Amino acid sequence: MRNVRTRCAIPLMVLLLLLGSGDAQAQMADNVNMLEMLHLINVPTAGVLKQGQYQIDLRAYRDGGIQGGVGIGLFNRFMFGVSWGGEGLIGFGKPRGNKLPGVLVKYRLFEESVSFPAVTFGYDMQGQGAWYDGDNRYLYKAPGAFVAVSRNWISDYGRFGVHLGVNYNNFETDDQRGLDGFTGVDFSINEQIAALVEYDLALDDNTKDNRFGVGPAGYLNAGFRLTFAQALVLQFQFIDLLGSSAETQGIGRELKIVYVETFSF
Repeated sequence: MRNVRTRCAIPLMVLLLLLGSGDAQAQMADNVNMLEMLHLINVPTAGVLKQGQYQIDLRAYRDGGIQGGVGIGLFNRFMFGVSWGGEGLIGFGKPRGNKLPGVLVKYRLFEESVSFPAVTFGYDMQGQGAWYDGDNRYLYKAPGAFVAVSRNWISDYGRFGVHLGVNYNNFETDDQRGLDGFTGVDFSINEQIAALVEYDLALDDNTKDNRFGVGPAGYLNAGFRLTFAQALVLQFQFIDLLGSSAETQGIGRELKIVYVETFSF
C-alpha cells in the first residue's frame, strides 16, 4: 500500500515543477474582498487571511458532529486560528468532544507572482472526523507542520487553481509517523460557484491494524462551494471517494459554512 502511495508522489513533484513555469496572475480572491481559501476540504492551501480579516467557520459531519473555528489575520502574511468540535453535539446520545482544540498558524513566505507560486509555511493541529482515544488520532489525521504551494491561472472559462504540499504530523499515532504529501485543484466558473478536488497521499496513515487507510491509495475528496455577498460561503463536501477508511461505509457527506469579514479600525 505504501509503495502505491510513494509512486503517487512522483507526479506530485512533477506538478510542483509545472507550478513554477508559465504565465499566471497573482494570488486570486474568491471574491473582490480577497477572500482566500485556507483549506480546499481537509488539506491546507497557501491562502491566508489578510491583516484585519477574521473568519468564522462551522462544519457538520457524520454522527451529529460539529466543528467550529475562528481565524484572524494579524498581518498580511501571518494568521492564527483555533477550532474545536466533536460527535453527538447534534441529535440524541451523549456528546463526545475532541481530545484537543485545533490550532492553525500560517505564514506566507512568498506572494504569488507572474513567475512564482505562493508559498506558505504553517502548523495545523485540526484533524477531521471523530477522535479515537485508543488510537490517539482523528479519523482523518491533521496536517501538522506543512509547506503549501498554490498557483492560479485565469482563462476565458474561469479561474483555475492548483495546490500541493508536504506535511509532517508529530502528535498523532506514535507508531506511524513520517512525511506525507497532498495536492488539489479548484475551478471557479464565476464569482459564486467553484468545484474542488483534493488528494491526500496518507503516507503517514496507520495501516498496522487495517482500520485506517486500507483502501486503494490515500484519501480522495471533492466538493463545490457557493459564495454569497462576497463574504458568506456554503461548501458541500464528499469525503473518501476511494473508500480508504475501514471505519466508515460509503461516501461521507458534509456541509461547511464560512463567514469572512474585516475589522473596522
